Amino acid sequence: MALRLYRVDPFLRRFSARVTALATIDGRPAVALDQTAFYPTSGGQAFDRGALNGIDVVDVIERDDGEIMHILAQPAQFAVGETLDGEIDWPRRFDHMQQHTGQHVLSAAFVRVAGLDTLSVHMGDEACTLDLPTPRLDPALIERVEDAANQAIYDDLPVIAREVTEAELSGIPLRKPPAVSGLIRIVEVQGLDWSACGGTHVASTGQIGMIRVYKAEKRGNETRVYFHCGRRALLDYRQAGAVVAALADGFRVSRRELPEAVERLRAEAHAARKALTEAQEKLAELEATALLQNARAAAGDASPIVIARVFTDRDAAQLKVIAKRLTAEPGVVALLGAPGEKASLCFARSKDAAGDMGKLLRDALATLGAKGGGSADFAQGGGAPASADQVRQAVDRARIGVQGDPSGNTPPIGS
Repeated sequence: MALRLYRVDPFLRRFSARVTALATIDGRPAVALDQTAFYPTSGGQAFDRGALNGIDVVDVIERDDGEIMHILAQPAQFAVGETLDGEIDWPRRFDHMQQHTGQHVLSAAFVRVAGLDTLSVHMGDEACTLDLPTPRLDPALIERVEDAANQAIYDDLPVIAREVTEAELSGIPLRKPPAVSGLIRIVEVQGLDWSACGGTHVASTGQIGMIRVYKAEKRGNETRVYFHCGRRALLDYRQAGAVVAALADGFRVSRRELPEAVERLRAEAHAARKALTEAQEKLAELEATALLQNARAAAGDASPIVIARVFTDRDAAQLKVIAKRLTAEPGVVALLGAPGEKASLCFARSKDAAGDMGKLLRDALATLGAKGGGSADFAQGGGAPASADQVRQAVDRARIGVQGDPSGNTPPIGS
């Protein structure tokens, strides 16, 4: 089994090792070594990247038998017994060290400040998370935990890794019991946290740089906390600062005045949307009145009056307003449609008119590959893309269903 150099010296960037085995894993070439500085995915920490004799290592896995396999980006003419030169992708490794040690510190801070144990941990290339046994975290409490975690960074506490026997565990205040037996590797943040852990860590908490909790998300009876450590936290602050500065410049206000400016804009947008909706509804009612007058003049004594219309500049909500206004009058059937990426049909009838609008709608929507439903009086649906011609055909199908005579005197469907 390979000597795990990353446990001896997590700051080791270059090393030499002898090839002990060659393999193909999921169609990719792989190599095992007698010793390695490459960390395999385990314990919530992602694998290291780097190179062996200049060939990229794209994954590192630990097999069930404990062998560490280095997955290569391309086939290599390595031979068993050959000595290779390895190099770790150091920025990636150090980032993982900052995140992992930062997670230990943050978990300890949640215990000390809030009495909350960490249930599970995820450390990804973009997001790192803790799951905590509470449905809600008060923002002020999160700030106190964050302050405590960063105070541990300011104190620059030593981070010490050592192996102990099971008998020695009783004298160590572990945050949670280990999942392994035999010799157990303990990572101690001096005076703050003791955890059974096989990952790579910084030498002292000052090397974490900073810890920032940027989101807390309710997940049933638990809360998932998202955090950044080290350079990730710096880059996140830098990006957030750039966004805030751009918004403040756009509003021509200071950063402190930005929340008030955004709230004013939100209120103005709400008022404008409300005014626009009211104006559209009034326009729809006026349009419905004009449609009804023209239909009555054209229909003469026909009953019911069937108004079939396709609008190219109306949405589903506006079709509903027009249909309701038309069928508020006696003896009217309204068959309305609108084309687009989310085409819409709206069929309605007056209480005294005959016909099942729900059935008519389902039949018409079938031609568009869309869905919807409703009652005998009113039905609406759509959602699938359809052209104006396709919607006209669907509406005409419903008109024929109402009139029963395709050659009747109803005017052609307009738009």
